[in-house]
Amino acid sequence: MNILFFTRLTSLILAISLSLILHLVVIYFLFNKWDEGIKIQKVSPPKYLQAKLVNLDEKIKKKIQPKPKPKPKPKPKPKPKPKKNNENKIKHKILDEQETKSLQASKQLELENKKIVSSYSAYIIERIEANWNRPPSARRGMESKLLIRLVPTGQVISVKLLKTSGNIAFDRSAEQAVYKVGSFDKLQQLDIQTFEKNFRKLQLVFKPNDLRL
Repeated sequence: MNILFFTRLTSLILAISLSLILHLVVIYFLFNKWDEGIKIQKVSPPKYLQAKLVNLDEKIKKKIQPKPKPKPKPKPKPKPKPKKNNENKIKHKILDEQETKSLQASKQLELENKKIVSSYSAYIIERIEANWNRPPSARRGMESKLLIRLVPTGQVISVKLLKTSGNIAFDRSAEQAVYKVGSFDKLQQLDIQTFEKNFRKLQLVFKPNDLRL
């Protein structure tokens, strides 16, 4: 009995001893070796960020809007060149001389035309007077006015009584005087413009004492 009890006691002591040793080893590793393998990461406290609300539409508009072009710098005005007084005076003098000559030429031409018209008018009156037979009934104060139409060859194409003298014989004598002439051949020498302006249509006034255009 004593031997059996002693054997059981010894086994119990060994079991307890082994258990204590194992616990001690575990505790040793927990406090010494285990800390080295495990690294504890420090967690930093969260930082607070400042946030603002942004209007995306405004930003997009600002980006889309083209940048204003820089205004071009005004070009410097060229300095006015000094006037050439002598050249201007010469030019004005030449122009004045040309205008004066032109006026003189036109006046001269007008005078010549008047002389030509007057000369040919006198020629027509002379021819008609040479062919006019005044009737015995003609009296002072009578007056007949005729419209004569001519062509550039000088030929008479029509005679029209514009104003009667009140005496049929006197009026007819005036008309017959024009028809007797028939043609004023000298008018063929005139240029067409002068003829058209002055001799295409003629008004003649017949009086017992004279004849005039």
